[in-house]
Amino acid sequence: MTAQAQLTAVAFYRDPEAALAWLSAAFDFETAILLTDGEGRLAHAEMELHGVRLGVAGEWAGGALGPARMRSPAALEGQGTQFCRIELPPQVDIDAHCARAGQAGAQITQAPQDEFYGDRTYRCLDLEGHVWTFSQPRRKVSAAEITAATGLVYAVGADGGRGVEPPRSAVTPYVSYRDPPAAYAWLEEAFGLEPRIYVTDDDGNLVHAEMTFRGETIGVSKAWSDRHAAPGDVGGRNTQTVHLQLIDDIDAHHARAVAAGAEIIRPLETQPYGDRTYLALDLEGHIWSFGQTVAPMSVTEWDEKLGTQTRLRPTEVR
Repeated sequence: MTAQAQLTAVAFYRDPEAALAWLSAAFDFETAILLTDGEGRLAHAEMELHGVRLGVAGEWAGGALGPARMRSPAALEGQGTQFCRIELPPQVDIDAHCARAGQAGAQITQAPQDEFYGDRTYRCLDLEGHVWTFSQPRRKVSAAEITAATGLVYAVGADGGRGVEPPRSAVTPYVSYRDPPAAYAWLEEAFGLEPRIYVTDDDGNLVHAEMTFRGETIGVSKAWSDRHAAPGDVGGRNTQTVHLQLIDDIDAHHARAVAAGAEIIRPLETQPYGDRTYLALDLEGHIWSFGQTVAPMSVTEWDEKLGTQTRLRPTEVR
């Protein structure tokens, strides 16, 4: 159902209906797809903000998931296994955006400020404790300039060694690991993610790392505060997941993941809504989903097959 999106971060909430309303009020997200079952319960929801796609789901667990469970940070003493960075476009007043979030009840953990890497950034917690970073580029800063100013060492993966950081996508999910250097190598081997930047300090310790998939950015992070955790730190739970939509050859992608040691927790199958999909655990228990549209369907067609009711806006009448 997310064939248009290359990458979709999905956040889990105790009360997803309340989350949909709150994310709209606080961050100006708009509901783009809302599926409900025959009893009116939320089955699937996606929101958009200036082209950024976000999935919203309720807590759930299935037999196929084994020890992995989808939980809100509110159920894990405020810890989350991922967080999202959203890049706001130039026409948005980031200070006003922060003020709006605060008025809606977001806990502002960092007020808007100009960062050494050229962005103006603020950070906050949402109504159930998910960590959000909102940034807006203000000036171009090369990797060499950052190294000169901070001592951090950049390895830039897409510029041929010229030290210029490649463009970042508008949404970046950051995935927390106990051993992020090992994760960085494994994600390239298993899922075909490509190196983007790898930042270390003078002692060679990882400070910041990002990878790409079809031009979309994915952060690889350590659990660097009491708000962040790897799944192994919270009993195999996941507070967010990442869905990657492939263009072709998902069977080969699945085989590559299996060969690298990924644990397949939902087998590769063609779904009633026309996508061929599978779910896998990475080397530290994060859940990743992969899909490829093999039989494009209209909203009406997939509703008929799934027994759902889909609206593109909450108030839409079909």
